Amino acid sequence: MEDDPRPEFDFTGPGPQDTANGTAILAAALVREAQSLAQAAAGLSATLGVFEGEDAVTRGMMQAGTREAAALAAALVLAARYLLRFTGDAPRAAQRTVARLPRGALSVGEVVGHLRAAALAPVTDDGAARIAAASIAETFASAFEAAWDRVAPAGGAKGN
Repeated sequence: MEDDPRPEFDFTGPGPQDTANGTAILAAALVREAQSLAQAAAGLSATLGVFEGEDAVTRGMMQAGTREAAALAAALVLAARYLLRFTGDAPRAAQRTVARLPRGALSVGEVVGHLRAAALAPVTDDGAARIAAASIAETFASAFEAAWDRVAPAGGAKGN
């Protein structure tokens, strides 16, 4: 019987350094997403004067958009902060993030959507860190959705 000429490979996932680097680039990308939203909120706020003569519905819509963009930006910064605080423990970071977020102003889909966008836009040529960032983002997203569901109002609303 011959020996198998194919070498055995054991892929156990990203190592500790890859996880640390992936967390860092994901957090930085989340902050960039938050900055874009904050700039949009500031732009909306600056244009409210243009709507002085408009009806209350239009003006209210612009004010609501400003508040919602600012709230989402804050949520992304909070997620980045907890990811860095609990590097290597994305579920714990997700649970802490959910615990600090206000209901009503945000939805799971908004936060997770921006999280996934951030995971797709890391600024690095470190392939292992990018893979780790994507893995961390997916783990965080799953834990975030589960934690959100646990604290959802009695009516079962997910805020989607």
